[in-house]
Amino acid sequence: MDKIIFSESMEGVAIDQVVRDQEFSMTMKHFHDTYELYFLLEGERYYFIEKETYFVKAGDVVLINREQVHKTSQAGSGKHDRILLQLNEKVLDPWLKSAGVYTLGRLFGDYYGVLKVSEFEWQEMNALLLGIRDELKQRGERYETMVRLKLSQILLQIYRIGKKNVLKEMPAPVQTAKHGKVHEVAEYLTTHCETGESLEELAMRFFISKSYLSRIFREVTGFSVNEYRNLARVRKAKELLGSSDYSITEISGLLGFESVTYFERIFKKHGDETPSAYRKKAGRGESF
Repeated sequence: MDKIIFSESMEGVAIDQVVRDQEFSMTMKHFHDTYELYFLLEGERYYFIEKETYFVKAGDVVLINREQVHKTSQAGSGKHDRILLQLNEKVLDPWLKSAGVYTLGRLFGDYYGVLKVSEFEWQEMNALLLGIRDELKQRGERYETMVRLKLSQILLQIYRIGKKNVLKEMPAPVQTAKHGKVHEVAEYLTTHCETGESLEELAMRFFISKSYLSRIFREVTGFSVNEYRNLARVRKAKELLGSSDYSITEISGLLGFESVTYFERIFKKHGDETPSAYRKKAGRGESF
């Protein structure tokens, strides 16, 4: 059963805490254009990010870069308690720059993944998170400024911890034969998302059976092989829509979609808007 402890937001920032006492695997949305900070207060989780799986335990912080494919799944008993912060770059970056804090793009680009923190650092971060919650609940005078100040402290802490950890040893991905094979396949699908290889052809490429590939890929990532390929295609489509002069029809063909209609349906499913709406928002105009 899910128990929502709190859920608060303002422009550019959303925070919530949820306790779950049963088996749970995160569902949609699997990637988004906000940055995400995941604080595990209790329990254990597997966290799949891009092509790797990480083991996360209480007291760990997970940084998810914008547009990164990610999903949590059960480890241990399944009971866990977490706080999630979602941050919007367009809203927050101007303020962060003026305050002398690193941009979200730089911070999450350098240190995405699992961050191990000391008990003292964890207690400091937890107090700041609860402070953000209280400010958003009470909405006192200039509460937005207070939220951003507390958020800045958290981000600076993460920068310091990340820099310190780089000099030591960052947490390694889960290393098993199963996870290694899924990593190989996920990496191939990310870099060759336009290929229309069937599950059987992919299994042959990686010297495993079709049924075994299908089973372990979903078990580790939470996605079917085709779902993961479509996520990679949508992300690549966003890049092309925002930076190229290819028409939507051409992009659909380049990425291996069988039709523009199917491309638009998949894009809207994972991106919450049509390709033309995304292109217009990116300032490129509409082009079919």
